[in-house]
Amino acid sequence: MAANTLVSDESGRALDISDTHVSYYRGPSFAKLAASFAEEVGGWPAIELTTSTDPGRGKFTDRTLAERWRKYHRERAVLGLLSSQENLRRPRR
Repeated sequence: MAANTLVSDESGRALDISDTHVSYYRGPSFAKLAASFAEEVGGWPAIELTTSTDPGRGKFTDRTLAERWRKYHRERAVLGLLSSQENLRRPRR
């Protein structure tokens, strides 16, 4: 990154550091990962989040469950670097 040598996982082209997106590149989308995790732990009612005035910033109230989610995500998410335009063109899964 310091040498400005980021490369797109989609096209192989060099990426501008100010125009780089991280995407759920190959494998399941974030929504599919979250739904599978919820099913594994007993459904959405089993996952309690803190309330937040910053939308999307709620945290797991159960810290053990939070660690399970981190591990689950780390093992299954396939992230890639893309330009903003490549990311916009990607089909949503």
